[in-house]
Amino acid sequence: MVRRKRNQTAKKKASTPTKAITPQVNAIPEFIEGIPTKKSCIKERRELITEYYNSLWKRLQREVKSNFIVNDFLQAKIYIVKNESDKKAKNESVYNWKSTFSVKHLYEIVKNAKPKPNSDIEFVEVKQGSQKANGYKQNIILYHEFTNSKFDYLNFAVKLTIGIKADGKHIQYAINKIEINK
Repeated sequence: MVRRKRNQTAKKKASTPTKAITPQVNAIPEFIEGIPTKKSCIKERRELITEYYNSLWKRLQREVKSNFIVNDFLQAKIYIVKNESDKKAKNESVYNWKSTFSVKHLYEIVKNAKPKPNSDIEFVEVKQGSQKANGYKQNIILYHEFTNSKFDYLNFAVKLTIGIKADGKHIQYAINKIEINK
């Protein structure tokens, strides 16, 4: 009898269909290019943003002996100013991995940002507070889209805010992940 039960059990197991485990191509991994994607990893992303800005300043000093990137659309020098450009990112871009990802790719964004398709440049009045305190007279809003054919989660848009000072100097002020309705 014992034998019979074992055979019956073996037959039962064999006839049970097994679920195929398929990897999810668009599932967001725990880390993307070294950036933690969990919402709770704010401290880690803040440290990464500091590291990314420091690396960018060193790169700019090495390549152009200054702290600016020329935007191809505006044909203007966009300055990356220590304790001004990075301050807002350290406080706001830490809450979303896409914003931190954008800071990591800031050089590419500043260089290639442009207005939304079929739109003019957006000029925005300066807000009270830090924008006025930093001496901005007007802000320009430009956009950059990340596209990736392999991973859907790497397809998103970024809004770049550039502050214009009274002397005409353009300063990278803020960078944020946004969703654009298509």
